[in-house]
Amino acid sequence: MRNGNKFLVVLIMLGLLCSFGLNAQSKGTILLASEKTRFKDLLIEELETLFVNAGYTIKKAEHPKGGLDSYKASDYRAVFITNSGVNSRVRPWVVQWIEKNRNSNAYILLHTTQIRDWTVKTDVDAVTSASANGDVKKLARDYFLQITRNIEQKGSVQ
Repeated sequence: MRNGNKFLVVLIMLGLLCSFGLNAQSKGTILLASEKTRFKDLLIEELETLFVNAGYTIKKAEHPKGGLDSYKASDYRAVFITNSGVNSRVRPWVVQWIEKNRNSNAYILLHTTQIRDWTVKTDVDAVTSASANGDVKKLARDYFLQITRNIEQKGSVQ
């Protein structure tokens, strides 16, 4: 093969490899933040599977007091926070983080648990009971669909 033909073959191969790399790019990164409980671990694991299978990159974080401080919602396509409703309240540091990051372009969905009827004093997209452990797959699917629909409506990639 002549040098010119070899160069052309190499150029075509590089083009093909680059196009495969572009097709494999992530749709964006989703932050999944949780406290460590059996129910929440199962929920986050199921959400991670759904998002990864749909082409998203996942960043997981635990959020004890101050645990979200190193994260900015604007770095993510969406943020999912699962919170324990202690004394029928969303944890104060979670409320503060949401307030601080409210104006980001990311969709923030807060999942919080409860043991009795109460009013959440934070903008919340979902409230559920941690006792519904058997519904983790359905709950994760519902949240996944809610988040991806919102991302698709916005249409912009971060």
